[in-house]
Amino acid sequence: MLTLSLTVLPIFMLLLFGALLQRKRFPVEGFWTGVDKLVYWVMFPAMLFYQTSRVDLSSPVLPSYASVLAFALVSVSLFVLVVCYFSKVDKPTGTSVLQAGVRFNTFISLAVASALYGEEGLILATLGAAILIPTINVFLVISMVSLHGQQDASKPAKSLPSLLVKELFKNPLILAIMAGISVNLLGIEKVFLLTDITGILARATLPLVLLAVGASLRMQAFKDAGSLLIWSSLARLLVFPFCIALACTYLELDPLAACVAILFGAVPTATSGYALAKQLGGNAPIMSVFINVQTGLSVVTLPLTMWLAQIWFGLA
Repeated sequence: MLTLSLTVLPIFMLLLFGALLQRKRFPVEGFWTGVDKLVYWVMFPAMLFYQTSRVDLSSPVLPSYASVLAFALVSVSLFVLVVCYFSKVDKPTGTSVLQAGVRFNTFISLAVASALYGEEGLILATLGAAILIPTINVFLVISMVSLHGQQDASKPAKSLPSLLVKELFKNPLILAIMAGISVNLLGIEKVFLLTDITGILARATLPLVLLAVGASLRMQAFKDAGSLLIWSSLARLLVFPFCIALACTYLELDPLAACVAILFGAVPTATSGYALAKQLGGNAPIMSVFINVQTGLSVVTLPLTMWLAQIWFGLA
């Protein structure tokens, strides 16, 4: 447990360092906003393209991975909807609780997979991200529009198909995954210049991503979160990894593949959930609280979850 915690600790130290740099406005005011855009639009898409263009899509683990992650997504969504129903929360707040429960921080997932399990872990994590990123984005847009509409009377309402197309085709992570998988399926081993360039960018991505994620965190008042803060954290950091563990055990997944899959439930919710809440009429302020608290809690819960997972699946 101690060894695992020390392996993960530098990742969280980089998050804190990024938050400190932002707080001190170092090196200049507005710098980290620019880095955040660079990471989101260039660095991380480059890494996802590079990895998905090289991953083995014929691997027998792919159908199992898809089944495991889909089962966890459905289970956690049902858990959150039941909690919201009995808590009698308004629908915009409910969709923010849903986001906090099912979204995962891709950046931290891949960084931890690489730190704990090396190149093989990173490849498996990229495979999981390629499954979950488009699935969760489609699911959340449909859920939010269906439950409470767009909530912005100043803008003309858009149809659900147009919103889905917009969310999918303006998301650089999804576009990078689609491009990487297309190259992979076409059997192109190396795209002239592009593979080399994205490979170089991929090697520089994770440290910069972690600093940028840390710089993007904002602490807000907790008074409006109440018990929902507890339920959203339980959904993300306990129910999600537990459901993945159950499915991995049932399908008898390889120990390394199972532990990497559990990472997607052990990490905090994604910082991008705040932007989607603002855009589609969710409760953005409470979403900000969920993001910050879950990130703080995961400093303790993530190493503990992975330690238990490694014991359960017999991964030394």
